Amino acid sequence: MLLISWIAAVIACLAYGVATVLQAVGARRAAAAAGVGGVVGIVTQLPYLVGLALDGFGFLGNVVALRELPLFLVESIVAASVGVTAIIAALRGEKLGGRDWGALGVLGLGLVLLSLSAAAEAATVTGGAVTVAILVGAVVPLSVGLVGYRRAGRSSVILCAVAAGLGFSGVAVAARAMGADAIDLRLLVNPLLWAVAAYGAIAVGFFGVALQRGKVTVVAAVTFVIEVIVPSALGLLVFGDSMLPGREVLAAAGFVLAIGGTIALSRFAE
Repeated sequence: MLLISWIAAVIACLAYGVATVLQAVGARRAAAAAGVGGVVGIVTQLPYLVGLALDGFGFLGNVVALRELPLFLVESIVAASVGVTAIIAALRGEKLGGRDWGALGVLGLGLVLLSLSAAAEAATVTGGAVTVAILVGAVVPLSVGLVGYRRAGRSSVILCAVAAGLGFSGVAVAARAMGADAIDLRLLVNPLLWAVAAYGAIAVGFFGVALQRGKVTVVAAVTFVIEVIVPSALGLLVFGDSMLPGREVLAAAGFVLAIGGTIALSRFAE
């Protein structure tokens, strides 16, 4: 089962990375449209629809990975999807500089160190209090995002990016919380699945607003840092995630390198 979780984490990373490229292609094909017509034009593009399907596939991989692997490892691997996007961009003709290739190397090294330090932990059944806390917690990114939406300038961009990061964090935490549940039709009535949908909508919405108002590198960097750090901390504090004895320094180094490499490649998140 552990091998399956590892494979699922890698598949999720690849799926999210390819999905980003396909969605960008679809969005650019409909770039001439505006308003509601622009949205309809984007979502009817075949590359965009395939990208959405890959996002769903990646999420399933994420859920499977979290059944055995700790949040800090899985979220670092998922955030590394921006590296997959960068490589695809290079294959499509975009020139990657030495800094980009160096960032890819740093990111890869960070993931290797994390993989050597993470202790496999089977997901445990969560109590009702944890489920309620996760559901109520959606108010936090929503409130932060609404404050940012009503503001202008740099503070608006930062707050919306923070809201997006917290939203994506909520998706990861909810997925970990239902990691012990069977993947069958009963999952459709699991309140944690609805929490995933709520957090996901909040995250995607405010991420888009932040990208409209600010630089993609700033928005993506803030979002990625929160998306990795918050779930990782909650995994260690709430869900019993742990590191192998004596490898805490190794894990910390891997964490810093993975985040640093991801931030350096954040321009590809556009």
